[in-house]
Amino acid sequence: MNMTRRSLIAALGASAGAATLAGHGLAAVPGMPDWQVGYANAPVEGFAPRAMDLISGRLPDGFEGTFYRNGPAWFRYGSETTGHWFDGDGMVQRIALGGGKAVHSGQFVATTKHRMEQAAQRFLAPGFGTAGDASYPVASADDVNAANTSVLMVDGRLHALWEAGSAVELDPDTLETRGIRTWRDDLKGMPFLAHPKVEPDGTIWNLAVNGPHVGIYKINPAGGVERFDMVNLGAAPYIHDWAITARHLILIVQPWLVDRFVPPIVNALEWRPEEGLKLLIIDKDDMSRRRWAEVDGHAFFHTGAAWEDASGAIHVDIALYPEPYMGPGGGTNLMEGRYVPGEDEADGLLSRIIVEADGRARIESTGIGGEFPVVHPAFHGLGRRFTALIGGHSPGRPGARRVSLMDWQTGGASHFDYGAGRMAEEHLFVAKPGGRSERDAWLIGTVLNITSGRSEVHVLDLADISAGPVASFAARYAWPLGFHGTFAPA
Repeated sequence: MNMTRRSLIAALGASAGAATLAGHGLAAVPGMPDWQVGYANAPVEGFAPRAMDLISGRLPDGFEGTFYRNGPAWFRYGSETTGHWFDGDGMVQRIALGGGKAVHSGQFVATTKHRMEQAAQRFLAPGFGTAGDASYPVASADDVNAANTSVLMVDGRLHALWEAGSAVELDPDTLETRGIRTWRDDLKGMPFLAHPKVEPDGTIWNLAVNGPHVGIYKINPAGGVERFDMVNLGAAPYIHDWAITARHLILIVQPWLVDRFVPPIVNALEWRPEEGLKLLIIDKDDMSRRRWAEVDGHAFFHTGAAWEDASGAIHVDIALYPEPYMGPGGGTNLMEGRYVPGEDEADGLLSRIIVEADGRARIESTGIGGEFPVVHPAFHGLGRRFTALIGGHSPGRPGARRVSLMDWQTGGASHFDYGAGRMAEEHLFVAKPGGRSERDAWLIGTVLNITSGRSEVHVLDLADISAGPVASFAARYAWPLGFHGTFAPA
C-alpha cells in the first residue's frame, strides 16, 4: 500500500491508543472533556530531558538547533481554577533537534507569583482574568509577572516574556531561572512586551506599555540598549502585539480600551468600535516624526509583520476580528472544561492593513481564517512573500488543527490539516543551511494529540506544506498548550 505522509501520521496517532495521563506528567481532571488536557497542570517539578519517539519521516540533513516554546501550565489548586487561560504560570518547553533526534524538557519559570502561590497552594496574584487576593503584596508588576507568553534569545541568553513585566532570564540548556533581566540600570522594572521585533541583523525593538504611555526600546544584538524613547497614545488600549518595517515602527491602537485599571484587567476593558483601529507610524531614525492612520474598528491579538513597497505604502499582515474574543467568559470557560464556539474560540481573518503614502488606509482580507501569523525571520520588516498561521477548528472543541501558508505574491494559500484529534500550535520558519530565498525554509510546530495523550513536534518543508510533515516526533506524555516560541540554530 502506498501510504502518504498525511495518512501515516494519522495512522500512528490513532494506533497509539489513549495513553493515560496519570504518570505521564499532566494532572488530568476527572469528568473533563478530552481536549481539556491542553489546559491541565504540568508537574511542578517540570519535565526532565527525555528523547522523543520518531513517528514518521526523517529529520532533514542540516536541521539542527533548539526549539523553545512558552505558555501557561498551572491552572488549578484543588477545585479552584485560575480566572483565565492567560494567567497560568509560565513553563518553557525545550526541544533539542539534531542528528535525526529530538529531546524534550520543560521547566516552570520561577517567578515571584509562581513561588508564592505554590507555597500557599492557592491563587494570589491578580491578572488578565484573575481578581487575585487583595492581601497579596504588589510592589511592582514583577510581583504578578506570569512569564508565560513568549521567549527571546539575545546573544545566547534566553528570556521568558510576559506583557506587563520584566523579561526573566533562563539557562538555555537547563531552563533554570536566573532572574530578572535589567536591560539598563535606569530601566529596572520597566515592562518588556512579549512581542519584541527582531530585525534581520539582530537589532531588537520592543515596547514598554503602561497605560497611554509607551516606552520604545532599541537593543543591539549583544543586548545593549541603544536608545529608549517615550510616546503618549492619548488612550490606554490593550496592546499585545505591534509591527515594524525597515524604516518605521507601527503601534496599533485597537478600540479595546481601559479607563480605570482595576483587577482583573479584562473587566476594565471596554469595546468601542466606533473609535476605529488606529496606527501610529513612527520614523525609526527620528521618533519625533509621527503620523496616524485609521481603519474601521477591529480587534486583534497578533500581527505577522509589516513591510513597505516602492511607493512608500505600508503593508501590515494581521489576524483581525470583528470584536474581541477571549474576553470576559472566554478563557475562563476553557479552564472549567466548557467550550462555547464564538466565545472561547474564533478564527481571526488573515488580513492586510495598507497605509498609502498619502495617509489613506484600508483593510484587505484574504478570507483565510487563523491566528498566530509568523514570517521568515530573515525577512522581518522587509518585502517578502509568505506568512504562516494556524487555524480551523474541530466541531465541539477549541484549538486549531491546520497550518496554512499564505503566498502574498500569488494571492493563494496552501494548507495541511493535522486532523480532528489534534490541536496545533504556532509554527515557525527555520532557514535551511545555505538557503538564500524565503522558500528555502522549513516550518516547525508543536501539536497536542488528544487521541494518544502525547505532544508532538512536526517539521514541514516550505516547498510543499500540503504534503505533510517530513519528520514527526512524539513525546511519551503531553504538555499544556502554549503561545509563542523561537528557534535557535545550532
